[in-house]
Amino acid sequence: MRRLLHHTFAAAGISALTAGAIAGALTTGSVEAPSMAVAAPAAVSSVSVPSSVPVANGADLERRAVRENRSTRRVELSTTTAAGARVALLQKQHKAAAEKQEALEKKRKAEAKRRAKEKKERAEEAAKIKRQGYDPDSSSPKSIARQIMKNKYGWGGSEFSCYNKIIMRESAWKVHADNPTSSAYGIPQALPGSKMASAGPDWRNNPATQIKWGLGYVKSRHGTPCSAWGFKSSHGWY
Repeated sequence: MRRLLHHTFAAAGISALTAGAIAGALTTGSVEAPSMAVAAPAAVSSVSVPSSVPVANGADLERRAVRENRSTRRVELSTTTAAGARVALLQKQHKAAAEKQEALEKKRKAEAKRRAKEKKERAEEAAKIKRQGYDPDSSSPKSIARQIMKNKYGWGGSEFSCYNKIIMRESAWKVHADNPTSSAYGIPQALPGSKMASAGPDWRNNPATQIKWGLGYVKSRHGTPCSAWGFKSSHGWY
């Protein structure tokens, strides 16, 4: 009986203690209606915050915001500074490259100007040589005579040999040779010496001017230096 009641009460949701009491009472015959009041659940106490965990107040939040703002500004300032340094470096490199290019261009123009000047000088020198018949840099009277004879008259080595014989007899290629018994002067012994002014105003000191006049005289009077030498050999003068 007691076991049956226990199963019945368990199925009805009655606790084992209550079921035991009821069962005992039924067995003894003194059955009292059990109190069916259900105890109210204990109130849940509020969770207390440990004293070791600080609670942020308004001032703390403000200070935290200021720190975060300062940190953000430092990051922004660092980024801006780095970007500015990069831009400055690029500008410096660009300026250096531009200056180098400008220097190269200036050097190229100067070189081109120098070459143009040299080319012009060579052209002027060539024109002068063609006009005068000799290289202005030549200082030897014999060299000047050879050039003029070849370039202006087409005379070669044999004609120069004849002219050399004449001049050796007259002045020995001396620019300031002066005949004391006459007015003959210079390499060709022009008589008078002032005749050579027709070849240039510097006839007194310039061997080229004297030679140009002397060869012109030979050409006009004898035709060739060898003819002039033949005449001088038989007459003593030319």
